[in-house]
Amino acid sequence: GSESAGDQSSQTTSPEPTAGYRKRSTGSEFILDRPSPPPSNQTPLFPPGRESIASLRSLSPGRKTSLGLHLVYQPSATSCLDIVFIHGLGGDSRKTWSRDHNPELFWPGLWLPLETDLERARIFTFGYNANFRPGEAKSMASITDFAKELLFELRFGKTIDGEKFGIGETPLIFVTHSMGGLLAKKACLLGQNDEHYKALAESISAIIFLSTPHRGSNLAEILNRILAASFQSARNFITDLNRSSTALEEINEQFRHIAPRLSIWSFYETLPTPIGPKKTMVLEKESAILGYAKEISRPLHADHHGVCKYSSPEDPNYVSVRNALGTLMEEMTHKVGAFADQAMDESQALQGLFPSFFEHDDDLNKYHRLWIKGTCEWIFDENGMSDWIITPEGCHLVWFSAAPASGKSVLSAHVITALQQRSLAPQYFFFNFGDQHKRSVANLLRSIACQIAKENRAFRRGLLDLTKQGLRLDKADAPVIWHKVYENLLFKIEHRRPFFWVIDALDECDSPKLLLDLIRTCSNSSVSIRIFLASRQTESIQMSVAKAARSLRLTKLEKQNLGHNAQDIQRLVEQEVGHMRGSEQIKSLVVQKILTRAEGNFLWTRLVLDEIVYCHTASGIQETLDEFPSDMQELYDRMEHAILKLPHKSSRLLAQALLRWTMGARTPMSLRELSQALEPDFPEILDLKRTISDVCGQFIRVDDSDHVAMIHRTARDYLVQPRDTELFVDVQANHETLCIKTVSALLKSRITSDMIDNDTASQSYLLYAATSWMYHLKASKSGSSKVLDALVRLFDGGAFPLWVHLLSRAGHLDVLMKTSKSLASFVATVRKDDAFKNPLLRRLSDLQLLDQWAVDLIRIVAKFSNSLLKYPRAIYGLVSPFSPEGSALHQQPYCKNGRDLCVVGDLDSAWTDRLARISLPEGFEAYKLACAGHYVAILGAKGRVIVWDSQTFMEVHVVEHGEPVTCFVLNALGDKLATYGLQTTKLWAIPSGGILYSISNDLEARAITLSFTNKDIRVLAGFDDRAVRFFDVGQYENEWRYVHPTLFKESLAAEAAANSPTCVAFSRDGSLAGVAYRGFPLSIWSLETGECINRCNRTQGTEFSADQYSAGWYVTWRFVWNPVTDHIIGFYADGFVFKWHPLTSDHQEAQAYANDITASSDGKLFASSTSTGIVKIWDFADFSIIYQLSSEDLLMGLAFSPDCLRLYDLRCGMINSVNAWEPNSLLRFSETEENVSDLASETAISMSIGQASEATLEQVEAITAIAASPNGKCVCVGTDDGLVQLRSMDGSDTVEVGKFNNFMEVSLLAWSQDSRYVVAADLSGDIMLSQVEITDFSHLTKTARIKPLKRPQLDLEDQVIHEIVFSLDSSLVLIVASQSGHIWSLTDVSLRASSKLADGKLRKWVSHPTHHDLLLGIGSANVRVFGWQDFTECRKPVSYLHIYQLRHNDVSPSELNGDVEIATQLLKSTNVVAPGTVSEKIRAVVTQDSRYILIRLSANNSFIGLGRFFILPLSELEPIKAVIDQSDITVIRSATIPDDVRSQVRIALTILPGDHFVFLDWDLWVNSYKMVDLAHHSAQPGVSSKPLKHHGNESEGIVQRHYFIPDDWVMGGSLDLCCMTADGTLIYPRDDKVSMIKANLTRPPFRRGSSAF
Repeated sequence: GSESAGDQSSQTTSPEPTAGYRKRSTGSEFILDRPSPPPSNQTPLFPPGRESIASLRSLSPGRKTSLGLHLVYQPSATSCLDIVFIHGLGGDSRKTWSRDHNPELFWPGLWLPLETDLERARIFTFGYNANFRPGEAKSMASITDFAKELLFELRFGKTIDGEKFGIGETPLIFVTHSMGGLLAKKACLLGQNDEHYKALAESISAIIFLSTPHRGSNLAEILNRILAASFQSARNFITDLNRSSTALEEINEQFRHIAPRLSIWSFYETLPTPIGPKKTMVLEKESAILGYAKEISRPLHADHHGVCKYSSPEDPNYVSVRNALGTLMEEMTHKVGAFADQAMDESQALQGLFPSFFEHDDDLNKYHRLWIKGTCEWIFDENGMSDWIITPEGCHLVWFSAAPASGKSVLSAHVITALQQRSLAPQYFFFNFGDQHKRSVANLLRSIACQIAKENRAFRRGLLDLTKQGLRLDKADAPVIWHKVYENLLFKIEHRRPFFWVIDALDECDSPKLLLDLIRTCSNSSVSIRIFLASRQTESIQMSVAKAARSLRLTKLEKQNLGHNAQDIQRLVEQEVGHMRGSEQIKSLVVQKILTRAEGNFLWTRLVLDEIVYCHTASGIQETLDEFPSDMQELYDRMEHAILKLPHKSSRLLAQALLRWTMGARTPMSLRELSQALEPDFPEILDLKRTISDVCGQFIRVDDSDHVAMIHRTARDYLVQPRDTELFVDVQANHETLCIKTVSALLKSRITSDMIDNDTASQSYLLYAATSWMYHLKASKSGSSKVLDALVRLFDGGAFPLWVHLLSRAGHLDVLMKTSKSLASFVATVRKDDAFKNPLLRRLSDLQLLDQWAVDLIRIVAKFSNSLLKYPRAIYGLVSPFSPEGSALHQQPYCKNGRDLCVVGDLDSAWTDRLARISLPEGFEAYKLACAGHYVAILGAKGRVIVWDSQTFMEVHVVEHGEPVTCFVLNALGDKLATYGLQTTKLWAIPSGGILYSISNDLEARAITLSFTNKDIRVLAGFDDRAVRFFDVGQYENEWRYVHPTLFKESLAAEAAANSPTCVAFSRDGSLAGVAYRGFPLSIWSLETGECINRCNRTQGTEFSADQYSAGWYVTWRFVWNPVTDHIIGFYADGFVFKWHPLTSDHQEAQAYANDITASSDGKLFASSTSTGIVKIWDFADFSIIYQLSSEDLLMGLAFSPDCLRLYDLRCGMINSVNAWEPNSLLRFSETEENVSDLASETAISMSIGQASEATLEQVEAITAIAASPNGKCVCVGTDDGLVQLRSMDGSDTVEVGKFNNFMEVSLLAWSQDSRYVVAADLSGDIMLSQVEITDFSHLTKTARIKPLKRPQLDLEDQVIHEIVFSLDSSLVLIVASQSGHIWSLTDVSLRASSKLADGKLRKWVSHPTHHDLLLGIGSANVRVFGWQDFTECRKPVSYLHIYQLRHNDVSPSELNGDVEIATQLLKSTNVVAPGTVSEKIRAVVTQDSRYILIRLSANNSFIGLGRFFILPLSELEPIKAVIDQSDITVIRSATIPDDVRSQVRIALTILPGDHFVFLDWDLWVNSYKMVDLAHHSAQPGVSSKPLKHHGNESEGIVQRHYFIPDDWVMGGSLDLCCMTADGTLIYPRDDKVSMIKANLTRPPFRRGSSAF
């Protein structure tokens, strides 16, 4: 009873500090807390220590045992090291470490935390049942069992709040006594081989052994003596631990392999231990030390018991152990940095997720500064407030309502600080109607989520996981955030203490009803949530609160009478008047008069106090008090009259301007911003802060951060009331004025691009104008000609790129989306007004211009945002050339200030909705599509799953299940893939493709759907035998098990109709399952109870008889769950799409045929498709179509991207492909509507998208092969239907070369060096040879002559042709097949030579640029040299020596010292990878001067990916010259690209004159790299691949960016097909088009790291 009471008192009372520390009871434990660190100027990311240590798990409530893991010290700052104490046989987690078992001498918890060098270490003890007292039950446990118990506790241990300890995230040290050391060693061994504990085992950095019996002549005898020393009799249990036992041999043998990575300290006893009347040495030195090279050992002046128990902090033995721990702490510093990277990454990710809410204390500090000591304390004496704080469970809402200006915000601030002082860590938010960001429900939810994430690690990581799944918190609306972040995450975490939320000024929120409706669902939370709401009492809020009271415990604190804060006002007045001059009598009189008239109004009180401060006489004070109005309306009249009486007209005009800017600003403006905004009309204001005080009559205040705001919401309401006065503010007219002013600021600005990049101070107002003019435009609801003039000037002039540059530099490109909506709305308003005007007065061309920009702005964000955000100056000349010719952006002259960039060829005439197309491999039969996290996956025949990166569209991995797969699923993060095959189910890691788990499918049924649940630990499956089964990953029950035996079991009458399901789907949380049949209604079942919840009978109240079950008109063919609302979305067999809620039976349908359907993750959209190729995207709420795409392809699958901005489809047609679509409708729909009205509306409805947009996908013959003419004046292309064409560079002329009769894809093209011959090959192995004569490349149609030649007749035996190469004199052509090579003569049209090539397809074939009679076969390990005439090898293979081969043989390149002979012998004497056997793609580029060849090796099935580079001198590849020519191998020198450059290369393009290496990087920018000292490098002796030198030793100054490739140009194999001509023109194919990008790549462009980017 006393222990329980002690727990309660520790939770409700503040502990008292003692000598800088505080000691607190937790049952039988006591914890010493280090005091909080002194205040710092820098706020830490995760503020330490508002959580009391008593709340962390030590001993579970009511638990009187020392077993398990116990936290005994938690540092106030973030811990950087964990220390775990492990006792020995017969020991105890506390008594072992306490001399004479005295708890006051428990040194791990009492003394170590006081050590300066250990104050940031977290300290634990671990207890296990190692007792052997007579009479106790005989234990069958072993060291292995104890070690497993330790690992489990370390890995899964949690605090009392349910948070995991997170052991393994920082270095871990074991301090062990006796047998505890053996346990620690065994835990290290077990952990490294178990996936669950591998990361934990890797964090173990050191072990301190205190008298651990590692060995001995008779270990059993030694342990028996240890037991005797503990007054315990021997047990048979320890016989397994003698010297000859398997257990001990295994520990000692295996531990020596991992010991070198550990820091090992061994302390041994030197005194005999009393055993009865005698003393004996329990453990000799030889048994207590390991004898390893790096082991540190030391004797302790103690017996076996005393080595771990000390008398005081001055005890020499304690000092020795403490010093060892201190030294380890210092040594671990570098490791701590590595472990801290994850926390730092989380910190940066969280800050990036909540950039506007990460620092949130400004409002709290502002209001708390107004608080006076002793005020507001009455709130905690109110009925219900005590329960609100103390009651341990349940959700509790307190609504405090009071009159305006009665001090509610200061009261809320006091509640927050009072909770903080009680270590209750509240979250809070202050609504402010004057700030657009602070009146949004969504922003409140973001702010509270950010605050919780800072404090709670489990929530933080879950939140970051949600963002990885695609949740865009910055774009999501309030219901989506509430559902995803709160209902699905926060409400389900383990947290035993309540969360406290304090929300002020609810009446200033844009939708109080929405917020209260969301709060109602807190009743479903497993976490207790206490909410304090403060607001005025409005009818709407009152009704919503009453509705919330049905679900939550509610306490109303209604203070509409004016006496509740009388004492607080009295304290305020007495304090302020106390500072006045005058006698006490006068002060008393002033206090009395003010209190008599204050009537609970703090605002009135502060205003009258401000007035009397300037009085100099008692009579003046009296006069001021008599004249000061008691009513706020009268007071505002008086303040307004004072402004109107200002003697100078300029002062009155300035006051009007100040009021209009302050009231209309999107967010409170700083003094700097406001000064710059006023400058055109009021230049050189000397002191704006004082000016505001002098001319604005107390309407405006300047806060401590120098931001300007209205003094109170009531003042704002007063000024917008219609009346005949100069100060009346017409809200819409004011926004129109501000819109024109902000646009004019951009137009008149003299700022340059350099100033944008470097001078941010002078841009504060300009940035406000850039981000706010569209806000004012929308709020004005204007269609005036003045606004139209300003907008036309902005979009048709030089200010546009500066505007985009500003937005890009500030990271606010999302503003372009908002602008698009505002422009569309403005144009619609103007056109509506023009309907009543003379047609001649309508400005049709200007409106058409704005219409174009409304579209272009969206596409800029969709297609160029990645490049603009990283390199804002790209807007000048690098964006418009890639925009469609018909777009406004392409015609914008100021976006073409020329980086010598010109894009010609087949350009789009208009923007397209398709972002990318991924062509599937030839013959790949695709069935299903899935998208999650960063990946898109396709399921094909024979169990093959191809996974792509959804951002780069690179192939990530191909998963081979090994048998046909019926269904597959990605988890929400996209890092796990489950595939269900005929015999097995497998769980795969993505992107690595490793198998995580496999289970046998010993079932007669077949799974038709899979789903991850329970944090991806459980896999659910719906089967065609009407059953739901599951398995848990990592569990011993390695089999499918039934979820519930009664699931999907219908009544006898219905069994016949309820046949095999056509569709099964699980709700997002895995609690419900829906099942549809061909002859039975869609049914919803509870997985927990196995009961049917509802049936979708379509017509409410209609029951169907057995003979109606086969009618089919109501049959649901397919359906999905809305992941937010839990609606069912599906389609009926008779051609209707529907949505239906299983709990409410709400039903809505629309006529539309479909054969597939999918829902977006935010629940706002769903998409349907038909077999005829029509895709429709629907607004879920309105159940209306917002987009339709028509095509002739067969659609096999649909999936939204996790961020809901993109739709993927799987198409089977002429080309089987996955397509990514980003229609404008989706992008506009994604933007959360902002309430810009100055009067909050509870019934405000967001602007609809309008009429559905439509698009048609035309069938094209995509380019599959390309070859440029040697002179670079035209190209030859092959298409997927077997057509070969010549095309002019501008795309205007096309000439057919020929067409393969089998209509198969053209796979290879080659054009001879003299431009006379073109050779093409298709996938079937057919070859087309043509003679080409062109007299004028600018007029192909007129001058091109094509002559078909005899096709080479080769016996390929179904081999695939891999490469075609012309000789330099164009007389011969090499055709390389899978197993052979053939040389065909063009002069006599005959086969010159053939040869079998086992590794031919693994090589890149190049004609030697200087020796025309030589042919080079470049492999992944060597180069083979052949003769063109007879295709015989001219010399032995030439190896260019891989660094990885040397490292594979434990020899570093530096050890060779450039010695060719040593390297040669090494390659000969070791098992080096055989030439040509490595499955690597090879790309070879010859320098323009024909002196070098650059080889790029990629270790996957694409040129895309990190690879290795080797630069070989071609002079070494001649038939008569070699560095070494021994019997079987030749080694030559090579250079390589520096690692920091190599890591940037995505596609190697060419090497231009001057040794400029040109490549595409991972951001799709074309870069050049000046390769320095090639000649010098090749002249040096040695063979190891040495990196080229840098200028200034930095690649930053060498790698130059030139231009980028738009994201939507990456389609199919376009990156693999693109090529560069000798003059630096990039030839880039996409679909059926070819574009030529011309730029000067040899002059200095944008340098990496320069201010340009």
